[in-house]
Amino acid sequence: MAEWFETFFRGLYKEVLANQFDEATSLRQARLVKRLLKVRKGMRVLDIPCGMGRLTIPMARMGVAMTGVDLTESYIRVARREARKQGADARFICRDMRKIDYEAEFDAAFNWFASIGFFSDAEEVAFCARVLRALKPGGRFLVETVNKSWILAHFRPRFENTVGGVCKADENTWDPETQRMEIKSTLSSSRTEEHHRASVRLYDGPGMRRLLRAAGFREIELFGYPPLGSFTRHSRRLIAVARRPRD
Repeated sequence: MAEWFETFFRGLYKEVLANQFDEATSLRQARLVKRLLKVRKGMRVLDIPCGMGRLTIPMARMGVAMTGVDLTESYIRVARREARKQGADARFICRDMRKIDYEAEFDAAFNWFASIGFFSDAEEVAFCARVLRALKPGGRFLVETVNKSWILAHFRPRFENTVGGVCKADENTWDPETQRMEIKSTLSSSRTEEHHRASVRLYDGPGMRRLLRAAGFREIELFGYPPLGSFTRHSRRLIAVARRPRD
């Protein structure tokens, strides 16, 4: 049986993702990632998962040696096509991010736009540990996601919005035992309708620290976002920057 994220991103959500952010916003976010990771021109950076290369490509155009990994094959095709169109030298690989097998290849890595918490707790630690191994000693890993404390304080059992001609209607249930948001999503366009279930582990600041420390990361910094600032339970989103210890 396919896991929820194997099918969800292949359908109508592709149109939502492609239209979620304009070019100027993507460029600002790419510059922020580059700054927080202290990346310089020529450094090797892993974007995991990379989606359709929304941040991978502008960072490559800044002179960073980018590699993007994503499970959804159609996203990788779009990313490769867009990189060629923009003259960006970026490498894109279709792979389950839990199965990367790099060894000290990258100066930095990032996981942006709430792409953490899809797996079991043990698999989340194992994924982060694989990222750790992919980094050179002293390399940094950035995670950007929603802040559990903010989400629960503003909990909405039903949320609906329309992006890119697709209406996404979510029915949300919070499970305090598993710390997961269980979501029933209906995506509809003028042509078709899809029904999906998703299960996402949410993290607050202490939870994110525990996850990254369990994977072997140290020197963990937390930021509230947007705008970038000190992290508190009132921050809408959470950015964590952690470092692989030096050998």
